[in-house]
Amino acid sequence: MERHEIEAFLTVADELHFGRAAEQLRMSPSGVSRTIQLVERRLGAALFERTSRRVALTPIGRQLRDDLRPGHDQIKRAVQRATCSGMDMPGSGRRSSRLCRTAIAESLAPS
Repeated sequence: MERHEIEAFLTVADELHFGRAAEQLRMSPSGVSRTIQLVERRLGAALFERTSRRVALTPIGRQLRDDLRPGHDQIKRAVQRATCSGMDMPGSGRRSSRLCRTAIAESLAPS
């Protein structure tokens, strides 16, 4: 799966609404729907049960969400740490914010 597909899937899985997911992703609802359909075709399984009133994860969708979430969160934290660390590099002309320092400290704290 591509990064944008993972983010689309996880956002729809969180929101259980294609329109709200599309707003968060800054995409059209039809674009989000096409992305999810492409992933479902590639996997050979439905990830969501859709009706005109409701969106719900299938058992396969729940498993995929649970499997993807930790890795996706770890990647986001790693990118944030690298970005914040790069701000403090000599010659970058940028200083990291308190938000960056807090994020780095939290990510390095033992679980």
